[in-house]
Formats: sequence, C-alpha cells, structure tokens
Amino acid sequence: MKGIIFRSLEELVIENLGMSAWNALLDEHSPAHRSYVSAVSYPDEELYALANGVAEKMALPLPDVLSVFGRFLFGSLAAKHTAVLAELDTFEKLIMAIDSVIHVEVAKLYDEPNLPKIEATIVNDSEILVDYRSPRKLGFCAEGLIYGAADYFNKQIEISHNRSVTQSGEHTQFVVKILA
Repeated sequence: MKGIIFRSLEELVIENLGMSAWNALLDEHSPAHRSYVSAVSYPDEELYALANGVAEKMALPLPDVLSVFGRFLFGSLAAKHTAVLAELDTFEKLIMAIDSVIHVEVAKLYDEPNLPKIEATIVNDSEILVDYRSPRKLGFCAEGLIYGAADYFNKQIEISHNRSVTQSGEHTQFVVKILA
C-alpha cells in the first residue's frame, strides 16, 4: 500500500481524534519509528492494523471506519490531483473512468501501485453498477471513495451491496443509485 494512503489516514485521525491518538496508533500497530512517505510502498497489514486500531478506539465496526476513510480519502486525493478531475467533470464520468483514466494516471505517478480492478456499467440515468476486485478486500473503502466522489460533485447517492461474489471479499458489486 502506498504511503499516500497512510498519510491520508493520518490526516483523518489527527483531524478527528488528535495527534496523540495517531501517535498511540503508530506505537501499537506499526513498526517502531515508522514515518509514512507518500511514494513508498508499505505492507498492507500495517494499514489493516491501523484501521482496526481506529475502529477499536472509536468503538465502530471496521466496515464503517473503512467507508468513512474512503470518503475522506477521495477529498484528500482530489485536492492533490485537480487536473484529472478537471477532465472528469461529472460524477458519472469519474466513476466510468476509474480504471481507464484514474488508475492509469496513478500508475504513472507511483511505481507498482497494485490497484484494484474497478468496472462500472451505467444501467440507466439513475443507476450504476460498480464491480470491485482486489485481494486487499477494501470494498468498504471503495464504497467510501464513491461517496466522496458524490460529495465532490454535489450528488446525492445511495449505495447497496448487490452481492459479495466471493466469501473472501475480493469481489464486491455495488449498486450506486443517483438520487439527485
């Protein structure tokens, strides 16, 4: 997992729980003296451990924490990559371009980004199916990213999980309903 993801989690924790909470999470759930650098890769297990630590500290289910983090992450990434968002000027365009544009740009910026496979299909004017595939099993974070994109474009949406195709969580299908 790239350091930029850890840095965004750090921002979220500090913003909501304070620097001492982040330092405590690092002490409990990451190697000694770990400092996350955006372009560097770190073991996925460290992100899972930190996210679990946040869930424990806030007494929230891990899926809720991952969804909130994904929503926050979208805003953080959007602020850093305004040129990409200038080209994808609607919520629908952005969702349809996750693999073909956004992930291509990410691959240019970061060495071996190990991205999920996201396929989107427009069902009608108010519904998009989004298939998420990744051995990282971060579907709830992907859900949060979709909500974050909707926030960015001032869209009201509702997401349901059509199915978890595998018991492991490596493949999830979301139904994104555009309400307004």
